[in-house]
Amino acid sequence: MAIEENSPPPRSDAYRRHYSRWHDDSDAHFEEMARGYERKLAGLLSPARAISVLEIGCGPGFCLGGLRFLGIEAFEGIDADAGQVQVARSRALPAEHVPVAQFQAFAEAHRSGFDAILMFDVLEHVPDAARPAFLGQAWSMLKPGGRLIGQVPNANSIVASRYRYIDATHHTSFTEASIDFELYRAGFEDIVVSEAEPIQRPWLRSPRDIMRWALRRTLRHVLRRCYELEIGADAWSMPLSPNLLVTASRRLTTAEAAPQVQYKTLQQR
Repeated sequence: MAIEENSPPPRSDAYRRHYSRWHDDSDAHFEEMARGYERKLAGLLSPARAISVLEIGCGPGFCLGGLRFLGIEAFEGIDADAGQVQVARSRALPAEHVPVAQFQAFAEAHRSGFDAILMFDVLEHVPDAARPAFLGQAWSMLKPGGRLIGQVPNANSIVASRYRYIDATHHTSFTEASIDFELYRAGFEDIVVSEAEPIQRPWLRSPRDIMRWALRRTLRHVLRRCYELEIGADAWSMPLSPNLLVTASRRLTTAEAAPQVQYKTLQQR
């Protein structure tokens, strides 16, 4: 059906309005989110040595704020949404607007330019056909020995359908096996997949939080029993958190042994 000439154009603020369902521009919310990313990244990045970090899909700057709190000095973010980049810049964070059509040029201009690349809640927004090239371009921007750190929605989770369809710009969700496939195909090595909870949850701060944690652990145990009836022993290594945390690297040489994917579940903690 043809679009009428007097139909309104797509609103440029549509995604920012959608994003505001969960995030606001208050200083308190920024602090909470940035501190959450600081905790998440503390065991993955070392500020003790000088490293350069790029965040792809930086949004309003929550993770960039976490990098600043962590003590990382050389970092920057890019995002395809100009409105969110403006919010990040308003907090004196180094963010650049890079439209999707310009991402390849950005990657070519920054070949082997970063020690670490972060992609939190980004890969599910990339269309299936474009994903191999997108990941390949991310790989090319890492220095040899550099590390990719990312988060994607977990298709195994009990809330998988909500996470998949709550955002109209999502194209997919991932299992521990499918994200490993995507990363390995793009050239990454040393792939590790682990469970990841939403960043803002203040676990174990009160008796109620402890009860919720215990109920969640019990529910996931019951789910594993159910999955075991269908898929066997794999149910006990399958991550069930809402998200998956993934790390991978660009090897220094190609002569090393083939990588081994690792899956970490609640039972292994």
